[in-house]
Amino acid sequence: MADLLELVEKHLGSEWSGVVDWLRSHNSLDDIEARLRDGDTRGVLQAIDDAALKFAAETHAAYVHSAQEASSWLNEKLPDALVRYDVNNAAAIAAAQQNQLEWVTDLRQETRDTIHQVIVEGHQRGANPREVARDIRDSIGLAPPQESAVRSYRAALESHDWSNALGRELSSGHSDRSIVAARDAGRALTADQIDVAVERYRQAHVNARAETIARTEGQRNVHAGIDSAFSQAVERGDVDPEQLEGQWLCGPKTRYARPDHRAPELLAQRPTFSELFEMPDGTRMRHPGDPAGGARNCVCCRCTKATRLVAA
Repeated sequence: MADLLELVEKHLGSEWSGVVDWLRSHNSLDDIEARLRDGDTRGVLQAIDDAALKFAAETHAAYVHSAQEASSWLNEKLPDALVRYDVNNAAAIAAAQQNQLEWVTDLRQETRDTIHQVIVEGHQRGANPREVARDIRDSIGLAPPQESAVRSYRAALESHDWSNALGRELSSGHSDRSIVAARDAGRALTADQIDVAVERYRQAHVNARAETIARTEGQRNVHAGIDSAFSQAVERGDVDPEQLEGQWLCGPKTRYARPDHRAPELLAQRPTFSELFEMPDGTRMRHPGDPAGGARNCVCCRCTKATRLVAA
């Protein structure tokens, strides 16, 4: 399970970064500025839905791959059954459709929120359309808080607010050295130096977000895919649900670790396939990453679910 998760997360992180690059390639600075001048604020970024569908397809591929791996595992454990995963199963198709709907809806709304934030802030400081278009393009792939951080970084560099620009968690060491040199020499950074520093900082936020998305979506889709494979096997009569015994394995002690996920009363549970894990606060989940647990239990969670086949 850990190896599968690591493989999926690495792939999804790369795919998210690729989707962001693809989206930027479809929205040049000139194009965004032209749409702003035309008053087309809703269409200022093109191909948002296509980008969402691209990434949704990758998350579902992880779901299917995990389901196939689980079916292969069951097939080895059950010599009297021929266990295969049916990608055309109604539940599997519904999962793909739900994945697409959620990504299109969420990315569309997040993009609107981010663009609205950029436009409002630009209007307040009297920015021209070119400057707003630049900030919008810099925001592609970022949530509103990250966009605000990137924009404030640029503002700090342009206003020579060195203390504000230096020492940020995701700032580049190369850029910090350039900033220190400018500060110590009593000079401003050039426009090109500012653009390079901002691009490094923006990319660091994209990479950080790619990691968060990859971990969260990898966790959810790997476990859901395995769950789907077991569901099909149970429906076909290949295995009795009481034979599939689960165990919650807590992840490493990182800053994302949840105390509830390390609670002895959770780790001692051994639910069958027809049962749920119950958190200390009463939250019930089928597996780590289960959306029923909400963001407080799912975002960047590093836990896994182990399944054991017990005698009938």
